[in-house]
Amino acid sequence: MKIVYCINDVYTIGGVEMVTIAKANALAEIPDNHVWIVVADNRYSAMSRLKKVSVIDLAVHYYQNDGKGGYVSALIDFWKKSRFHCQRLEQMLNDINPDVVISDGRLSRYMVTNIKLKSNPVLIRELHSARDFRLHNATSRYSYWAACIGDVIDYHWKIKRYDKIVVLTEAEKSGSWKKWDKVTVIPNPLPHKSSHRSPLTEKVAITVGRLAHIKNFVSLISIWAKVNQSHPDWKLQIWGEGEERFKLEAQIVRLGLEGKVFLMGYTAEVQEKMNDASIFLLTSISEGFSLATLEAMSVGLPSVAYNCPGGIGYVVKDGETGFLVPMNDEDAFAENVCTLIENEELRNAMGKAALDESKQYSMEEITQRWMTLFQELLVKKRGI
Repeated sequence: MKIVYCINDVYTIGGVEMVTIAKANALAEIPDNHVWIVVADNRYSAMSRLKKVSVIDLAVHYYQNDGKGGYVSALIDFWKKSRFHCQRLEQMLNDINPDVVISDGRLSRYMVTNIKLKSNPVLIRELHSARDFRLHNATSRYSYWAACIGDVIDYHWKIKRYDKIVVLTEAEKSGSWKKWDKVTVIPNPLPHKSSHRSPLTEKVAITVGRLAHIKNFVSLISIWAKVNQSHPDWKLQIWGEGEERFKLEAQIVRLGLEGKVFLMGYTAEVQEKMNDASIFLLTSISEGFSLATLEAMSVGLPSVAYNCPGGIGYVVKDGETGFLVPMNDEDAFAENVCTLIENEELRNAMGKAALDESKQYSMEEITQRWMTLFQELLVKKRGI
């Protein structure tokens, strides 16, 4: 079976890229499977992470002229490059003659259903975010209306041409997509099995994510100011990079949390860092699934998370593997963190439950679900 993933790039190794690479590797290990990842840009190589998977770089270079010329010039440049991207993608896919095409990319998702493919492949759109993530991420009137327009284009026009839409949780399917019969659920797998479990003895809480508005670390730092009043010996580590670094640094200073809250920067060794922590925290405004939470569970960390729109309530079992807190209730969030800090027995029990829960997301289990879906769709579309 010829399987092609279309994605923006594989050099910015975030959650989507990490999961795509892991699934592509696993699918390529199955006899008679051939797997490609087609990217628009690949400035840095990720070949060391890929085994039997072929990476094809379309060399669109969307960001090559960033900062050159004015707004109009940038729009013209983007339009030209998107046309080139679409042409190159059509040519490359027709060279491969795939059986299955999966779109993960922010731009290729609009192109895949518009191009003419001789092999009549199954077309799958994979959604890694909650459907309404744009609206939750809007920070101004302009961005709100842009989000509304984006949702109309994305969810009421382009997406209808796919053979199947894959979301990450039952909560997302039964909520945002309950009227769609093309939608199915396959959660993300755990990309790497950890050989260690955290002893939950370090006085460290941890979180991982882009330093961006949607991750809501402003709220997390405010929460930690409350936790610090009762437990000044505990530390908070925030792993990740992004556009809000300076804003968060200023907040840490303003709240007097220097030496208490640390912006640790980017790491590719997420689970190793989690082994040295005792609690995982999530304050996102919206989450499709939260791979970071799953990685924390896999090393036995209990979680405290905002019950945000999307699928976090599907991953964290309230009262069992951690605590779910109403959105933006910082007092309740801090109280639950303090409960885990003060109750070692509860912390260990929730950590063990989290570790056990994470096992259902094994790569073997998730890969088999994808293969079953591919075969069902090919029979339906091609009669084979």
